[in-house]
Amino acid sequence: MILTEDQIDALGEIFNIGVGKGADTLNQMLDCQIKIRVPQIEVLTLKELKEQAEKFGPKNVSTVNQKFDGSISGNTMLAFPPQSAQNLVAALTGEEQGSPELDSVTVDTLSEVGNIIINSVMGSITNFFKQRLDYSVPNYAEDAIHSLVASHVGDTNCSIIFAKAHFSVENLEVQGEVILVFSVGSLEVLIGAIDAFGDSLGES
Repeated sequence: MILTEDQIDALGEIFNIGVGKGADTLNQMLDCQIKIRVPQIEVLTLKELKEQAEKFGPKNVSTVNQKFDGSISGNTMLAFPPQSAQNLVAALTGEEQGSPELDSVTVDTLSEVGNIIINSVMGSITNFFKQRLDYSVPNYAEDAIHSLVASHVGDTNCSIIFAKAHFSVENLEVQGEVILVFSVGSLEVLIGAIDAFGDSLGES
């Protein structure tokens, strides 16, 4: 599906509202300054996403993913490259990088961060869309990004939103990716709601 610049800008705004709320939640929980923004969004085919994923190389990435179903359906994934995952967990827990203590808290910490960010992004989408969605329990996994994405794609004709997220944790820069895999027709439904909302503003 090819989107207009206005539609991509609207999606970017929805994402940034969501990650902003997620950052606020993390700030309150962890008592540290976290800022998250999504400066770039792409709508890709499965083939194009595989090409993007291969840029991570053969190393495993840390991901938290959650399925959603309802008027729109698909899967949301938050992925961190290895060094970014270590940097983020160390900053949030105060543990030193390379220590056994850091390894022991990595899964729980990233799972909690992923759960908060994913729920905030999806909450932003459903608030705008005004539709209720059902969610699975979030799942943590480590593997090559290509394998992880492929495991959540049930149809090669699905639409995929690939959003690069920048995390700033007390002056520490962390990179991550928010990946939404929409089942066939779901992105079109969401874009239809965005267009309808834009038309209503134009008429007011």
